[in-house]
Amino acid sequence: MIKKLSEKTGKNFSMSGILIGFNACVYGAAFILINRNAALLSLLVFFVATAVIDHFTDHFEAIKQVTIITKEPDKLVDAIKTKLNKTCTIMDSYGAIAGENKTLICYVNYFELQKMKEIISEHKGTFSTVSTIDEILR
Repeated sequence: MIKKLSEKTGKNFSMSGILIGFNACVYGAAFILINRNAALLSLLVFFVATAVIDHFTDHFEAIKQVTIITKEPDKLVDAIKTKLNKTCTIMDSYGAIAGENKTLICYVNYFELQKMKEIISEHKGTFSTVSTIDEILR
């Protein structure tokens, strides 16, 4: 249903947004027909619970981009391939202080991030950042 809606409108819809809309209709009917206070409190509880669940599931499902700047990329790339079964994009870079470097860009999920941090910490002289990626286009 959501896929068809997205195809027709060209917009991405989250399931929680659709559920909030549906439940707002149900709570609106309960507000009019049954008990106003109970309907409003139920709607508030549902809204807060949905927001909390959305926050945590987005956090765990998000893809992390790890950018690593190093002078010795070969050992680091081998460790990432061996321990995480991932690959990296390698680019030439130049630092104002450090001079010529290589910049590695790797994508991992939330649960692989700790292992990536351990791999990076084993290789001295690296600088790394982690960013959350909303979407990867292929």
